[in-house]
Amino acid sequence: MSTTPDEPHPRAHSHLDSARELAALMRDFRHGTWQPTGLEHRLAELLAQSAAGTGSLTAVSVRTAIWEGSMAAIHENGGRFITLLAGLLPQIEKPDAAALHTAGLALDLVETITQTAPHRQAAPPPPACPCPSKAGSAQNEGPPPRSPQPREGGRPLRVDAARNHARLLNAAARIARERGLEHLTMGAVATAAGVGKGTVFRRFGDRAGLLQALLQRSEETFQAAHLSGLKPGDGRDQAIEQLHAFGAAAIRRYAKEMELHIAAEASPHQRYRRAPRRLYHERISVLLSLAAPTADAELLSHALLGYLEPALLWHLSDQCNVPLQRLENGWLELVSRLTRESQSHTT
Repeated sequence: MSTTPDEPHPRAHSHLDSARELAALMRDFRHGTWQPTGLEHRLAELLAQSAAGTGSLTAVSVRTAIWEGSMAAIHENGGRFITLLAGLLPQIEKPDAAALHTAGLALDLVETITQTAPHRQAAPPPPACPCPSKAGSAQNEGPPPRSPQPREGGRPLRVDAARNHARLLNAAARIARERGLEHLTMGAVATAAGVGKGTVFRRFGDRAGLLQALLQRSEETFQAAHLSGLKPGDGRDQAIEQLHAFGAAAIRRYAKEMELHIAAEASPHQRYRRAPRRLYHERISVLLSLAAPTADAELLSHALLGYLEPALLWHLSDQCNVPLQRLENGWLELVSRLTRESQSHTT
């Protein structure tokens, strides 16, 4: 008797059945009676792309994702979406009008999950463009905003699960640091951490999820060190000093982790909406409104952040061979010129 676990094989679904079940999942998700697993979320994306013909994904790749997710993940939460997906496999290889409609429903479900899942509401991002006048008055700072702790199913990880999560990230960071990102695979992380490959897939979903987790940990460390520091009564000189320190630290960080930042680079329409960038914009706006009171701090903060874009720094350092020290000096000069020009307008 074979010990290999079988893939789920429910009865065949028509597109109408699929549409009804997707609508039911959407309704239950909105009412909080069903929460998708990480694997189910990933499979929803695969279904939407494959059925709509917008990517190279096929039913084979969907089956592979199901297999890599392990039986435990498949049966979690009753496996509602996965069971539905298994019934759709024969249909998604030959998209037609009905398949496109089903794919659209799946994509709606994915977007709704992404925007409203409880674990994504744990730490709401700051406003996209804080008002400089308000930012400038926020001199008595509290602790810097922090990214939420790793969560699963909307709940914080258990102590042992959080420990395992950290062990996997430590192994991944070690591989990236010592061997380069091209060697960072789910299998390599599993071997380095001494766990099964399925454990890594269950924790991060796929390699993109692993890269995002590594980047998030790096963001948390940087934010803890550089998103606070002003004291009551601090003024222009202290703000300029912290602007200098912020940019120089960001440049050194990107130089150290350039591959990771480039690999995890958001799409153009998402780049400026990422929570870390919005936090950094708010931070620079606060400092710039103190260092250059007459400047348009809200707008010029975007210009300053543009100098710190990983893609630009990679181009300058890797393709133009600009030394790290010169990049840091350029940041210092940019801040000094901007704040000096503003100061001259007030005298």
